[in-house]
Amino acid sequence: MPSLDSLIAEWMEHLFIQRGRQARGVEQYAKIVRSFFAWTGVDGLPTLSPAAISRNIITEWQKALFYDMGNISNRSRASKLSAARSFFAWLKYAGYRADDPTKGIPSPRIQPALPQKFSTEELRLLFAAPAKDNAMGIRDAAMLKTMYAAGPRVSELINLDISHVQDTGGYIRLQIINGKGGKDRTITMQRNPSRALRDWLLLRREIESDCDAIFIRLKKGGHQGKSDRLTDRSAQNVLKKYSRMVGIGDAEVFAHKMRSTFITDLYDSGHDKCPRCGCGVRNYDIFEIMLLAGHEDPKTTMGYTAISDRRLRKIAIPDRRFNEIEEG
Repeated sequence: MPSLDSLIAEWMEHLFIQRGRQARGVEQYAKIVRSFFAWTGVDGLPTLSPAAISRNIITEWQKALFYDMGNISNRSRASKLSAARSFFAWLKYAGYRADDPTKGIPSPRIQPALPQKFSTEELRLLFAAPAKDNAMGIRDAAMLKTMYAAGPRVSELINLDISHVQDTGGYIRLQIINGKGGKDRTITMQRNPSRALRDWLLLRREIESDCDAIFIRLKKGGHQGKSDRLTDRSAQNVLKKYSRMVGIGDAEVFAHKMRSTFITDLYDSGHDKCPRCGCGVRNYDIFEIMLLAGHEDPKTTMGYTAISDRRLRKIAIPDRRFNEIEEG
């Protein structure tokens, strides 16, 4: 059997070419599999070869993840087991093994959790926090408003290039290229967030850079010199920076929370009622929201409507029922 590094490289090629998987996901799978084999060599023991892995070893690894590695969540352990399943299923498919040691091992049950969202007051504080008189503040204001107005995943946000912007002079359309699952979509931002992004783009085009990214790392002492594309972590840190500034705790701040707010507020804004006649206006269909969010399954989108303010008010037991009970 070839070396472990050769097998992982061949497996990754299989995922890229034959399965059409995205680079980010394939690299994460490979990282998990490498960490699994590194674990088999703990306590000074030699790392086991793929041919020596049994179902018992996979089971012991899952136990070690739970007991010895910080009691990681069911979702995380399920993701790691999924990577191992993919690798060993490919070994069998490619003829390197006659069996699959992961077959029959149950995946940890993932309990669905309600998404979280920023309140109107929290959004107001966040949008007002960046300075308006320097390049970093203008960039950060554009990032925060783009995260809310377009709902990109962090990886989609940092992969936005200048060429992905369609500026009509009023509103801006963003083309999210090669998002999760390799899907593309186009998001329209209204005038307010478009102004914030346009202000940054005017500065961005003057900055020398090795990449075409919209959001780049700025050098200290202004925006002189070449700059690079932001990383996932640096984009997260921008949100955390201003959250600390306005008094929102770190435990309550993560970029996906802004995406959740985008989806929920989009749903709510599509179910407003006319103050005069009470008729519904801009009634967004759940499938429209699904496409704008880049979801594959409507059930995923429906999970966000569970925290919709209008929906929660609508499904509450009405006061008239209490009147019936108390008044008889």
